[in-house]
Amino acid sequence: MILNIILSAADKILGVSFRWIDQNLISNFLNFVKGFEFATIVVVAIFFLLVSVYIMMRQYKRLPKSYQIVVYDVFGRETVIDGLRQTFATYDAAESYARLYSEMYGGQHYKFKVIGNFL
Repeated sequence: MILNIILSAADKILGVSFRWIDQNLISNFLNFVKGFEFATIVVVAIFFLLVSVYIMMRQYKRLPKSYQIVVYDVFGRETVIDGLRQTFATYDAAESYARLYSEMYGGQHYKFKVIGNFL
C-alpha cells in the first residue's frame, strides 16, 4: 500500500515535470530549430540561383578565340582575295580592317563580314 502511494506520487511528479519540460523547453527548442530549417532552405535556394546566374553569365560572356573576315562577291558566294589579312585576335582590329577593305574594294562589289571563331 505504501509502495503504491509512493509509485503513484512519483508518477504524478514525473508526469507534471515531463509535461512542463515538453511545454516550456522542447516545444520552444523545436520552434527554434524550425526557424533554422526554413533559413537553411532559403539559403540553399539563393545559392542555387546565384550559381545558375553565374554559369549563364559565363556562357553569355564567352568571347571567340579569334576573328576572321569573310569576303562575299556580288552573287553572295564566299570568295578569297589574295594578299588580304583575314585572321585577327581582337574584334576591333578585324572590324577596322573590314572597313579598310570595303573602301579599297568597294567599287568591285565585295562585301566583308567579321565572324568569330570559337574553336
